[in-house]
Amino acid sequence: MLQLKVKPHLSLPVLKKKLKSQQDVRLFLYWQIVYSVAANPGKKAEEYSSILGINKEKVYRIVQLYNKQGEGFDSDLEWGGRREERSKMTLKEEETLLRSIEGKAKKGQILTLRDLKKQIENYLGAPVSEDYVWDLFSRHNWKKKAPRPEHPDKNQKNQKDFKKNSPSYWAPVS
Repeated sequence: MLQLKVKPHLSLPVLKKKLKSQQDVRLFLYWQIVYSVAANPGKKAEEYSSILGINKEKVYRIVQLYNKQGEGFDSDLEWGGRREERSKMTLKEEETLLRSIEGKAKKGQILTLRDLKKQIENYLGAPVSEDYVWDLFSRHNWKKKAPRPEHPDKNQKNQKDFKKNSPSYWAPVS
């Protein structure tokens, strides 16, 4: 296994100061990894991971980031959320698309998710999944509004007979 080393971008006292100044738990952990490797050179990633309670891949990744980018390695880190560069449309494009559909939706002219999916696919010129459409609705606070469905085998005559012959109140059976 590899013995880890960090490049001397910062001295140990500066690393320790940087570590103590962190407000975010994740960034604290990342600077703790860098400080541990700098203060205890020659150990393997497994040793750091067992001491710090994290997996060895994270140790490798953080040390590599620090060695490559220096003290500003933590400024570019992002967690979760929606990334514009990986999205099919920007938020503004999504808003304009939904605004164009909104009129039909309010009039009740859009009946199913598949109708909307086709319109989105036409707009993009590429296929999208149904999950993408639901996520799009969720991002822009659209909700599914539909009447309660009826059973396909319902029998109108039986329903009317039940309404006529049922008591106006229900009492427990003794």
